[in-house]
Parts: sequence; structure tokens; C-alpha cells
Amino acid sequence: NPKRLEEVRALPKTKYDTARLTQMLVELNICYGRGAYLACMYLIRAIIDHVPPVFEQPTFTQVANNYAGGGRSFREAMMNLESGTRKIADGYLHSQIRMSESLPSQTQVEFRAMLDTLLAEVCRVLKV
Repeated sequence: NPKRLEEVRALPKTKYDTARLTQMLVELNICYGRGAYLACMYLIRAIIDHVPPVFEQPTFTQVANNYAGGGRSFREAMMNLESGTRKIADGYLHSQIRMSESLPSQTQVEFRAMLDTLLAEVCRVLKV
């Protein structure tokens, strides 16, 4: 969502600098627009690994399980984001070359709603 990207970009530099998060989002949009779905999976995974300190948690799994600030619906969405992206990304990241490959489709990287929910909460927490 271009508006959400601008919201992240406009966050004040307080405790956390969101420059790398912003760049990952820019690159995710580029990759998605060009059909680079492997790169999309890697970037989504990198994004969810990058943001836990915003929620005062060491890992995204702990954000999904323990962060109370966003409410039950947020936690459930983050559990889905965690389990869905990890399983799919791990399948591509950790499998070695084979005689026959299957590449990810646009459908496999479709985590827009959950990712936007995560970014909305990042913005809410980091706004001064």
C-alpha cells in the first residue's frame, strides 16, 4: 500500500530508525511488481525478522504469541503471518537444487493484508 509505505517513511527517528524497513518495503513492491516472487518471500521473512524490537520482543514468534498492544485480532493475524510466511519461505530458502523445481506464484506471496496490519501497528507504536 503506497500510503502505508509513506506512513512508515514519515515515522520520526526516535528509538528506532526505520530506514532499512522502508527500503525493504520499497524493494518488496519492486519485486512484486516484476513478478520476482522468490525475492518477495525472502523480503517478507526479513521484514518480520526485523521488527520485533518495536514490540519489545526478541523474535517475531514472540510478537505473534505475546504482544498484547494490538489486541487478540492482531495476535491472530500475526500468528498467521508467522506460520504462513515461514513455512513457504523456508521451503524455498532451505531446499537444495533438484531435478524438477516449482517456483512460487503470486498467490503464495499474497500476505498483503497481514503485512499491512503489522505495518499499521509498527506505525502506531512508533508515532510520537
